[in-house]
Amino acid sequence: MDDTSPCRVIEAIAGDGRDPGELVRLIKSHFAAARQVGRGVCLLNAGEYDKAREAFLEAETHGSTDRSLPEYLAACLLGTRGPGDAVDVLGESVRSGEDETRTTIRHALALWAAGRREDALTTLRRAVAADAECAELHFQLGTLLTCLDEYEEAELRFTQAVSIDRNHAEALMSLAMCCGVRGEAAEAVVHLQRAQARRPNDARIGLLLAQAAKSARDTGHAVEIRATPSDPRSINEQRGIEELSRVIENEPDFVDAFLSIPPGEVDEGVFAMLLKTLRAALERQPEHAELHYHCGRVLGRLGRHEDAIDANVRAVQLDPRFTRALIELGKLYQRTNRADDAMTRLEQAVDAGAEYADVYYVLGNLYRACGNLTRARSAYRRALDINHYYADASRALASLPGG
Repeated sequence: MDDTSPCRVIEAIAGDGRDPGELVRLIKSHFAAARQVGRGVCLLNAGEYDKAREAFLEAETHGSTDRSLPEYLAACLLGTRGPGDAVDVLGESVRSGEDETRTTIRHALALWAAGRREDALTTLRRAVAADAECAELHFQLGTLLTCLDEYEEAELRFTQAVSIDRNHAEALMSLAMCCGVRGEAAEAVVHLQRAQARRPNDARIGLLLAQAAKSARDTGHAVEIRATPSDPRSINEQRGIEELSRVIENEPDFVDAFLSIPPGEVDEGVFAMLLKTLRAALERQPEHAELHYHCGRVLGRLGRHEDAIDANVRAVQLDPRFTRALIELGKLYQRTNRADDAMTRLEQAVDAGAEYADVYYVLGNLYRACGNLTRARSAYRRALDINHYYADASRALASLPGG
């Protein structure tokens, strides 16, 4: 992403709650990146390294590829940087590791960012001495050393990290780049193939592998790439669900942008993901009426009307004057041919202050269907009082006897 500042993205996506354009662009960009990674992997295995490089570069223009969709959207909304930005991100092992290790690394990175480089290095060296079997500590120390062009020691640190954790993809990538500095492209290919097998959806690894393979071949080394096929479904989605759910807790109207997307614009699986996200938020805040309401709307979009009704009923139980939930219930009951329940809920919405032309118009239609033409006429007229240009209400009123 070129600009993922929280202000820009939140304004574009959730600002007025109705314009889905930016959100659709992000979703389509995510899937376009995944397609290009898949293409790049195929080209790697075919030995077409230049074309593979182009595919991975194209994937990177679309955004992060080694993230699930919810994690990608959460990162865009929060303005966070992508995985792999040097001296700014913790590796996977430390994100789920011990608090003391995480705190030590964050402290060292903060010292580095403040310009206190020697203090940062000293902090990590002491931590490594105290816990020599922590791969992440070796990796982070190696990363700082590369920033100082201390490649020889950095390579030793990355090698140690990989010997402790053979699946540490970031350390494998960094080790490969150290090999590149030494002019050992064929050796770099070995490390990058291991990293690619660990993270087959990562365009950055694919790009480095294509470049290393081409360099090795150009210098007379025979290389044969057997890259692991990419599969976006293999990315752990749960972490992204948790991250996006916290964003939605703070900006519930973000859901409006999803629901404003026209049918057919994105895969319905996107809404299934959104439902999981809302339910994750509700696990933390079960008394949050607005989250229940949005959950109901997503269920409605998925065609699960009875579940949608239950969710909105819960929202109204928590907040009896929640007009949007009352209106949603009215529409759901109308859609499921329960006219009496629909009228009751819409009348409650009006009593709670929902002076909206479309609410009165729907009420007019319901009154008319049950034969109460007097109330239908009154409802249509009230709709026109609120919106003088409401053509449907005007036609409905004109069609009534004495309208």
